[in-house]
Amino acid sequence: MTEPNDRFPGWDWDDPEGLDTHLDAFSAEVATCTKLEARPGALPRDHAELAELGITGVEFAAFRTDHPEGLGTDLATLRSPDAATEPGTLYRVDGDRWFTQLDIARPLPFADASIDWVYAEHLIEHVTMPVAVGWLREARRILRPGGVLRLTTPDLARYLVGYATGDGFLAKHRRRLTVLGFGPPMPARPAFLVNQIFRHYGHQWIYDLDELRHVLTLAGFGADQIRHCAYRQGLRSDVADLDTAFRTDETVYVEADR
Repeated sequence: MTEPNDRFPGWDWDDPEGLDTHLDAFSAEVATCTKLEARPGALPRDHAELAELGITGVEFAAFRTDHPEGLGTDLATLRSPDAATEPGTLYRVDGDRWFTQLDIARPLPFADASIDWVYAEHLIEHVTMPVAVGWLREARRILRPGGVLRLTTPDLARYLVGYATGDGFLAKHRRRLTVLGFGPPMPARPAFLVNQIFRHYGHQWIYDLDELRHVLTLAGFGADQIRHCAYRQGLRSDVADLDTAFRTDETVYVEADR
């Protein structure tokens, strides 16, 4: 059992289902901004309409993308002190970024060949494989010729090597999550630290490089279009620069071009 912790009352790492309420509350705290402005009319759909707004690509699972020409999207509602997002509407976030609320389990509301790049950091592991393949097919459909999809996700191989060799990775990962404040310190048991990538945070399927190649191939990308990348290295530096530094210890990076 997790030791009692005054900052996180009732938090028990050994009960993943019981933590859902705590993790939902944490997510709600993150999904906030200072100002939301709804843009009248329908969502921009094709390349010309998106370009008119300065949008060249989409970052999934991002309430506020760091890309100045990006459209941030997420399933969850984004809230300001006096407004909340609704699906089907485009919003200006804090005066300098675009956001729309959408569900990757449904068809994307964009025309074929309308987007130059797609980015998703640590998203694909949160959905089942059929949903992931359907979403990747949609991402491929909306990419323009020469466009790039960049995916990052926890690397199963890194966890299993850390477990098998005792190379210190699992202990480092545990310390990192503690510093970031994702609950009280996790148990130090190696088996727990492997299990948590399967059982916590709403994870549904964990990938290694070959598994990512598998789902990308099912989505229609050719084997010669799929590349293993390094942190902040890729076909487009502006897209690769969206990688966040605090996840490099556990992440596999892959790109597929159109």
